[in-house]
Parts: sequence; C-alpha cells; structure tokens
Amino acid sequence: MDAKQGSLGTGTTRIPPFKDRFEFPAGRRPENPFRIVALALDRTFGDFAAVLCYAASVKQEFDHARLAVYFRDDRPYKQSLIEACPQIDAAFAMLKDDTRPLDFLDRAGEPPLAIPREWREPGWTNPNLVITPTMAQYGNMGDFEQTARFAIPAERQADLGARLAASGIDPHRWFSVIHFREPGYRNRPASALRDPDPRDFAALCRWIIEDLGGQVVRLGHPGMTLFPEMPGYADLAPVGEADTMLQLFALSRARFMIASNSGPGVVCSAFGTPTAMCNNPVRYSVWNPQDARMYCHILTADGRRLTHRLARQREMYFTGALTYLSEHGYKIVLQSLDELKALTKLMLEQTTDTLGWRSHWYEVTDRIRPNRLTLPAEKIEQSRFVFFPEFAPGKGIVDISVPYSES
Repeated sequence: MDAKQGSLGTGTTRIPPFKDRFEFPAGRRPENPFRIVALALDRTFGDFAAVLCYAASVKQEFDHARLAVYFRDDRPYKQSLIEACPQIDAAFAMLKDDTRPLDFLDRAGEPPLAIPREWREPGWTNPNLVITPTMAQYGNMGDFEQTARFAIPAERQADLGARLAASGIDPHRWFSVIHFREPGYRNRPASALRDPDPRDFAALCRWIIEDLGGQVVRLGHPGMTLFPEMPGYADLAPVGEADTMLQLFALSRARFMIASNSGPGVVCSAFGTPTAMCNNPVRYSVWNPQDARMYCHILTADGRRLTHRLARQREMYFTGALTYLSEHGYKIVLQSLDELKALTKLMLEQTTDTLGWRSHWYEVTDRIRPNRLTLPAEKIEQSRFVFFPEFAPGKGIVDISVPYSES
C-alpha cells in the first residue's frame, strides 16, 4: 500500500489522529492534569501552612497536577510560606475587599462574570478539586504515605545562611530550634492549655548548649520573654514576622526542633525536619514518622493523673474538653523541664546522622503515585507518641481496665 494512502482502502484520505485529553482520568496525562484550587483562608501561621502542605501533598498523589492557591494577603508571613512551597503553580493574593467569586468556577460558555485571563486560561475555572481549610486538618496529613515538603528557594539559601551564621550559629556544628507559645502576638490572649513557663525553655537552651554541645536558635515574636545571651544562642524572636524567611531557613537547617503546641512546630513538620511538639492539648499536631508528640497531663482534683490511654479513649484531647475539665476541678499540667530534657535527648539520639546544619531529609523516593484521592481522609497518627513515666506528675493514676494500645 502506498504510504500516503489511508488504512481504509486505496484512495482514501488519511484520517488524522485524535487525542481526547479527557479520555483518561485527570492526572494521568500531561494534557489533562489534575487541577487543584486550595482556599487558604486561615490567618494563623500553622493553620495557613497546613493548608498549603495538604494541598501540595494532594498534588503529589498524581503524575500530572497543577495547584493554585487563593489567599488573603493580610499577614506578613503568608508570602514567605507561599514562596517556601515549591509545588504551587499559581497564587492569587486578595487585598482588602478584593475577592474571587464562586462564579469564577463556572466552566460553561458565557459566564455571568468577566473572568480574568490569568484565572481562565490556565484552567482554574474547572478544577478537579477545591480544597477547604477543614480538609487540611493536621490529622488528615497522616493519610498520605509522605506529605509534600516545604523548601527554601535555592536563590535565597546563600544569603540566608550567611545571615544565620552572622547571628552566631556556627555552620559546622548542629543546632536545634526551639519555640514556645507566649501571649502578645497580634493581641493573641494567654492560654493556660498552651503557654509554658518561659524559664523552663531558657534553662533548656542553656542545657542544650552547655551539656549537649549544641547550639540553639529561638523563633517567635518581639513580645516574647528575653533570654540571657550566651555563646551558641541566636534569638530570632525580636525580628519575628518581619523576617519570616530567615526563621523558615533556620527550621530547614536544624538538627531537630523542640516546640510547644504552636504554629512554628507545624511549619517545621512541613519542612520534614524532625519535630518534637510538647504541651499538646489536642490529639493531632505534627505528622511525620520522624516527629514526636507529647500530650499535656490531666490531674483529678485529688492529684491523680489520668493515663493518656484513658484520655484518648474518652476523647479528652481537644480544647473544649480540657477547658470543661479545668472548670470542674481538674488541673491541666504542661511538660516539666525534666520532660523537656528527656524529649530533647530522645531527638538528639534519633538524629545522629546530622552533625552540622541539616542538608538531607527523609524522603520516600520509590513510591508509585496512585493518581487518585480518598475522601474523607482517614485520620492517622504517623508521628511517635512519647511519654516519660519517671517524670510524670500525679499521686497515683486513673486508668482503664480494658486493653488499649497507645500509638
């Protein structure tokens, strides 16, 4: 047969090939990527970061996907977190009364509103998934085999590294990052369930430096309690959100982080840096297998401690329940200095592969992307539950009689 002739017989016109980009489910072909629009509507540091990390993790479940983030640019740290999330393909920052109406998701012809070119042409008018903050709860992160990682842009690393070194942190020695919640940031009120004694963390800093041979970088905001100056200690709290990227860089290069329940610990987990979060009044916080979590203690009126398995079984680890208990004679006790030291020593022993500034992370490189997503997500705790009974408070315990497995 003449090569110019079609396959339907002599003299027929060659039938041109067609490729329907919608023939296969979105995400399996580059012509039909799985499009995600994430509504990053939170304003708090950790919650905003969690939405980005969750959305980026969804993107990683597909061979071909694109991610747009819709957010209100009303906090100085938001742009830095956007910049540190390399999976984002487009970011739409809303200012003041500027918004994107839901009609912008109209994929049909003759939409009721004029849709901007930068929204319409990339295909954000017809996303396959719209992510809300409720979908990005911390417990949902464990449903991924591995969540997405934040990363400092390559072009920023040299300058940020030089600035961190200039603050007194030796690039050839390891350092840990610490953060604890303290009132004063943007009029955030005090919280008995989350605010530890600053003196315990000041003592922890000195112990890390003088006894463990490490260095310490503290993160926070300008209103935090000042610590005594000491060699090997850098305090980034005074600059706060005015230089968020420097704080993010410190998180990315730390050997590990010790944090009370607050946003910076969540962000550290998003970077993949081993994070130990203590003083947790809620069940879910950090989510990586290399992370650790400690819950606050619950004491009865007569001083006995409720075991963690009892508190877990009775679903006491959420703010409303603990507030109710504290109003009815129970006492909520945060981690002591001895517990903080034991937690720090545990993280040190688990990170012996990091002797200087962190340059490697714990990645699953051979996983197969499923090209699908299960909703609602199953809440799974991949981080390690940590408890040191020798330092636990209480005069006796209150436990359950039925078998129960801590995870």
